[in-house]
Amino acid sequence: MAVAADRNGFRFALGAFDLDGTVLRRDLTITEATLQSLERLREIGVRLVVATGRRYEAAREYARRLGFGGGDPVICYGGSMVRRMNGETLLHRTLPVKTSLEVLRWAAERGLHARVFLDGGIVSSPNTSAVVRHMRYLKEPGLSVVDSPAEWLERSGERPVKIVFVDHPEEIGNWLGEAREAFRGRLFVTRSLPHYVEVGNPAGTKSKALAFLCEWWGIGPEEVLAFGDAENDIDMLRFAGHGVAVGGMNAAVREAADAVVAPIEEDGVARYIGRLLGEA
Repeated sequence: MAVAADRNGFRFALGAFDLDGTVLRRDLTITEATLQSLERLREIGVRLVVATGRRYEAAREYARRLGFGGGDPVICYGGSMVRRMNGETLLHRTLPVKTSLEVLRWAAERGLHARVFLDGGIVSSPNTSAVVRHMRYLKEPGLSVVDSPAEWLERSGERPVKIVFVDHPEEIGNWLGEAREAFRGRLFVTRSLPHYVEVGNPAGTKSKALAFLCEWWGIGPEEVLAFGDAENDIDMLRFAGHGVAVGGMNAAVREAADAVVAPIEEDGVARYIGRLLGEA
């Protein structure tokens, strides 16, 4: 595609940003430098989108703080949903109930804490030590705790958007490979946070949501600039014409990216955007 004149020669038409660990710091704050860098992209005509594993309600809150509003789309639930800031749903992927029950029973057999994400709510198994230790500051509106998410789902018949397992970071490696093998070809299994493993529809990934928006706007993948820091960003970084890994990511994330920048605590995203704009 030709470079748009109103972008002052800047080669990217779409900027995609993961939230946690990319533009959102551990204390859930956003630096002024990050805000200014996104605004500079908007000013030259670059379309921007948040691409996060968070549910829509939380994604919209942080997107608003980043300057999004109105009809701006948000990629949430790890790519299973694209919904505008005004609430209009553009894309919504879910999991079959039968497959979801298999996942939940697999988790229960291994004593894993499971969370069933629905559109607007979460059904959770009782807290484990991993939840208490690693999620003690997390307050989720619409969270319901039940003895057995599988039994709840079987009764309700609702189709989840995604399922999440929570465990101690040092323990996840003991079963993550087994989970990926058990659901290979049927589900997308990825690690989004050190204590967080997400299970979703194979079509519900960040890259596929970005591809949907690219087609919607008439933008080629080569015109996409994407920033992320975790394993659930790998497919997005590979899809983008220029993928940027942010901060303390693992080797797989680094290998998927075209560039590696400093962590959010050092304003890695803002500094890199500044360099790109200086080259335009």
